[in-house]
This record gives sequence, C-alpha cells and structure tokens, in this order.
Amino acid sequence: MAPSVPFYPLVVLPAAIALYLFWRRLRLHLAVLRAGRPLNRSDQPVERIKGVLIYVIAQRRLLNDIGPGLAHAFIFWGFLVLLATTGNYVTNGLVEAIVGWPLGGLAWDAITALANLLIGLILVSIAYVGLRRVLARPPRLALSRDAFVILALIGIVVVTELFGDAFRFAADPSLGSRPFAVLAGPLSLLLEPLGVRTATIGFGVFAWAHMLVVLAFLTYLPYSKHLHIFTSEPNVYFRNLAPRGALRLMDLEAEAPAGEEVVFGAKSLKDLTWRHLLDPLSCTECGRCMEFCPASMTGKTLSPKHFMEGLRDQIVAAETALSAAASAQRAARGGIQSGVEASDASLRLAHDRAEEALSLPLVDNAIPEEAVWQCTTCGWCVEGCPVLIEHVDSIVEIRRNLVLEESRFPKELNVAFRNMETAGNPWGQPRSARLDWAKGLDVSVLDDDGASGRTDGDHLAGGVLYWVGCAGAFDERNRKVVRAMAQLLAQAGAGNEYLFQMLAQENVATLSAAHEAHGIRTIVASCPHCFNTILNEYPQFGLAGIEVVHHTQLLDRLVAEGRLKANRSGAAEVAYHDACYLGRYNDIYDPGRRVVDAIPGSELLEMDLHHRRGMCCGAGGARMWMEEREGQRINHRRAEQALALAPDAIATACPFCLIMLRDGTTDLGRAEVPVRDVAELLADATGAWAIEPRAVQ
Repeated sequence: MAPSVPFYPLVVLPAAIALYLFWRRLRLHLAVLRAGRPLNRSDQPVERIKGVLIYVIAQRRLLNDIGPGLAHAFIFWGFLVLLATTGNYVTNGLVEAIVGWPLGGLAWDAITALANLLIGLILVSIAYVGLRRVLARPPRLALSRDAFVILALIGIVVVTELFGDAFRFAADPSLGSRPFAVLAGPLSLLLEPLGVRTATIGFGVFAWAHMLVVLAFLTYLPYSKHLHIFTSEPNVYFRNLAPRGALRLMDLEAEAPAGEEVVFGAKSLKDLTWRHLLDPLSCTECGRCMEFCPASMTGKTLSPKHFMEGLRDQIVAAETALSAAASAQRAARGGIQSGVEASDASLRLAHDRAEEALSLPLVDNAIPEEAVWQCTTCGWCVEGCPVLIEHVDSIVEIRRNLVLEESRFPKELNVAFRNMETAGNPWGQPRSARLDWAKGLDVSVLDDDGASGRTDGDHLAGGVLYWVGCAGAFDERNRKVVRAMAQLLAQAGAGNEYLFQMLAQENVATLSAAHEAHGIRTIVASCPHCFNTILNEYPQFGLAGIEVVHHTQLLDRLVAEGRLKANRSGAAEVAYHDACYLGRYNDIYDPGRRVVDAIPGSELLEMDLHHRRGMCCGAGGARMWMEEREGQRINHRRAEQALALAPDAIATACPFCLIMLRDGTTDLGRAEVPVRDVAELLADATGAWAIEPRAVQ
C-alpha cells in the first residue's frame, strides 16, 4: 500500500488561505473589467473554441520562434499533465483512484510516464530560458524579477514532485507505476538504501513541500504577469473574428444616459471595452509585439509591450482604489467608523478615489502622447502576439478621443484634415483635377450620384468598377500606376469604370446606385487602404452585393486566364514589399508575387521580413502626413532591407508604399533602383502601355 501524505487533513487550512487570496485579487481584476464598455463576442463558438485549441493548447504563434517556443510549450504542456499528478497529491491519491476505476492501472501508468518525461523537459526548458535571459538577453526581453520568481517556482514544483514520487517508490517498491516513471523510478533506486522509514518520511516532506509551493504559486499568480495562465484562454476565445481592418463603428450622434457624458473613443480605462482591458492582464511581456514593430525597430518611444505594461499599471492603481472603496464599504456596514456621518464621508471619499482612478487619462499615463501618433497601425504587434492582444484597436480608440474631443494631434495633420474637408482629398488638389490622370485615355466615369459618364468614348458595360483613390488621382507618381491599370484592363477586355472617393455614406449610396443601375458587380482598388475600407467597413454602412478585389488579385486572375500575356522580359531581380493593409489585414500575399513570377526573365527576391513578418513602409496610421522626429525614418530602414538584396527593382502594390520606398531609396542615394507597382511591371511585359483603352461594348 502506497504511503499517504502525513497529517493530510491539515492541508485544508493553507488551501483555503491560498484560494481566498487568489479570489481576493481576481475579483478586483473582474471589477475593472466590468467597468469597461460592453462588447458582444459570443458569436461563432465553434470558431472561438478552435482558436483556443490552436493558439493556447497547440501554442501556434509561440512555435514561430522555435527555440523559446518549444521551451514554453514544454512547460505549458507539462503543467497540463501535472494537473493530474499534482491533483493526486492534493487529494491524497483520489485522482489516481478515479482514473484507475474505469480505465485500470495502465491509465495511471501512462500518465506517470508522460508526467516524468515532461518533468525532464520542463527542467531543461527552465535552464534554457534562464540562461537565455541572462546570457543572450534578447532586446525584447527584460531582466524581470517576476520572470525569475516564476521560473524558480516552476522548478521547485516539478523537483518536489519528482522527489516525492521517488521517495514514494522507495517506500513501496511494489507500486505498479514505478517501471513507467522514467525519472522518478531510477531515482528511487538510489534512495532505497535509506530504508522504508526514511523513505516514508522523505515522501511526506516532499509531498507537503510540493503542495505548499503549488498553493504559493496560486496565490502569487494574480499579482504577476503570469496571470496569463488564466486569462490567455478567454483572451483568445473572445478575440475579434470580424475582419481585422474593420474599425469599430462609432455613433457620432449618440446621446448619453442621464447623469453621464458621451465619450468618443477612449479617454480612460472605463472607455475601453472589457475585452481590451483583458489584454494587459493577458500580456506575458514576451516582447514579440515589438520585435518587428516599425516604431520600436527604429528607436521611437512607442513600444506595444510597454503600452500593455502601462495599461496594466493603471489597472493595478484602479484596483487599489477599488479595494480601498470596498474596505470602506465593509467598515461602514459593520459600524467600525465612529458615527454615521464619518462613515458616510469615508465611504464617499473612497468611492470618489476609485472613480478617479478609473477615469485617469490613458495618455501620458498608460502611453506617452507622442507614442500614440507613432503607431503606423501596420498590425505587426497583433500578428506577433501569442495571446492575440489587440494593441492597434486600443491605440486607435485613444487617437479618436484625442482628435474628436480634445483636438490634440500632430500639427502636420492640420493640413491633411483641412484638405480633406475643403478639397475632399489629403493632397489638397482641387476636385476638378481628379480626372487629370485619365487625360488622353478612353475611360468611362461614374459620377457622384452613380450616373455614368465618360472622359472620351463610349460607355463601358463590363461590370467592373476601378476605384482610383486619392493617391492614384492626385499623386503624380501614382497616376502612372492608375494609367497602367486602365490600359491593362483595356488590353484584357475587362472593362473599367471610374469613381473618386468621397465620404463613406455618400460612397455607399453611389456604389449601391451603380450596382442597381449599371450592373456593377466588382470593385477593383489599387490602394490597399481603400480596398480594406470598402471591403471591411463599408458593409457597416449598408454596402452589399458587390465583390471587392485588389488590383493584384484581378491581374493575377487575368494572367492565369490568359487574357493578359506577359511576353516581354522585365527587371531581372525584383525585391517584393508587402503592404500591411493587403497582407496582415486581409491575408493577401501571393497574387502580386505570382504576377511578378509570370514576367519572363524576372526573379522575385524576398527580404528577411516578408509575408506575415513583413515590415511596414512607415506610411500607415496617417504617418504619411506626419514627420518622424525620433529615431531612424521607417522608410529608410525598409528601403535598406530591400537594397541589401541588390535588386534591379523594388515592387509593391500600394501607392503609399510606393511613395515611401521611392523617397527612401532617393534619400539613401540609390535612386537608380526604381520602385514600381506590380501593375507597371506587368504593363511593361504585356505591352499594355501602347494600348489605347477603349470601352467594352
């Protein structure tokens, strides 16, 4: 008979204390979450469960960095299995009995073998992680005391279980699971000479040590970053399943309930949704969010990791105030205060302080104001985070509040805002110039009311509407891209209509009218930002029944169908740059690459950072219209990465990327390396430049 834990009933006391302290802190976390804005993310439960299996159980994103990823995975998987073996200690053998009742002894033997294997892997992983933090010291990781406390606790948990099992086997060598314990079994052979009595005492000592350390671990978790052990699962489950590029629809005419005020965007903690307040409580401080963040990479103040740490610090301050308010309330109920008036005053003061803590501005507390505007919204932080934190959403909400309520934004944006208000485009060009790109071309025009006109020639009935966008209409360099697309569409017989962008509601009305009146079935956009907005945000305003594609998708399709034939040689070696709002936001990476590959003589070169790990050009998040006053210019860093491949040309599929990369190569003294849109490269290869676009009858 295996020895039982001596004085086992006494475990109730430390267990009760640990559970109370754990819940005491956890309920404060929940109180802050309840203070946030409501958000319904209860849809698609099957997809949400699937996400938990992929990102939490299978550790999908952590394994992108194979060394530390495997170390973390072994520790995580080990603790899942050790829930059974540790539970067996805490219940004094009950788990083993329950498992063995329906399944027999082999079930517990299998659990023992797996637990022992994982204990070994955990110990190796702890050593690897500890040495990596001390010796290698990756820039994204800090020498955190909390991290080493957790590593020590994990180590003690598995070592006490290992020696507890070994002493148990030494005390009773006949235990059936002993041959399956690949670590504890051999260790027990070394302990057998100590005798049964000593082994029994040793088992009791390590069993108690194991249980007490586990309970201490449980108590410590809510106060540390390793709370993510409990919060990462709901954080992943309640992730955003809507298209990543769709910003939350904001009602600018909303009226506040009585006694409250409307807040546009996020000014304080309570203006963020409960799900975005859960983000900092789930942050592991692994720094993957900042590893390829263009702002962090180029020495700017913004760090997505530090933003989450700042939010968590602000949450902790609010929790301290909430705890004081709760204590004052208990004191008032219990009559501890001297007199009702003093009690009421203390209670009011405590609640005021709690409300003040929840209302503390996020800007210059959780995040410096300059960092708010350094974000390019490229989405790398969201893509890199193993627990699916939504950094960009929170930053955008803070920006909205600064702009709409406080008119606080970089002064350079005044020009862009004024231009959009007066001229309808950030370039400040007159509305009358929006068709200048089409001079000399025979293209049809869709007017603002959805009526069809044309610049010169017959009406087009191809069912394809080409969305030119502001850069294509007004930027001289990008007008060449638009003309290339128009000529490629004409060459392929695809047809095209023209529309310039306006305000969202007006656009949706115009597009819907065109859909009904002219049979417009497809919108083709050259700008990934326009593409993302029409595809993911216009449906919020009622757009339906129209396919939205990026021009690389259409060109890829036309090449594959043989309607566009690339029969002329192009640039020999082409470095390809991924546009963030095309790639990370909408998962479109390969159509543009296939177009380049279809050009005779062209070889596509990949930069170190490409596809999902691609680096932003620096134009996103309105950075196109702002100066960079700190660190290296982002477009210079990206241009350096492209030029390191010694390409004959740099290809992209975004008008803003084209501008930024062209400026980057020019500033670096490498203007001889052209930056070209995929459409231009294909137009060279098909001879479309010589085609006069004509309307398809």
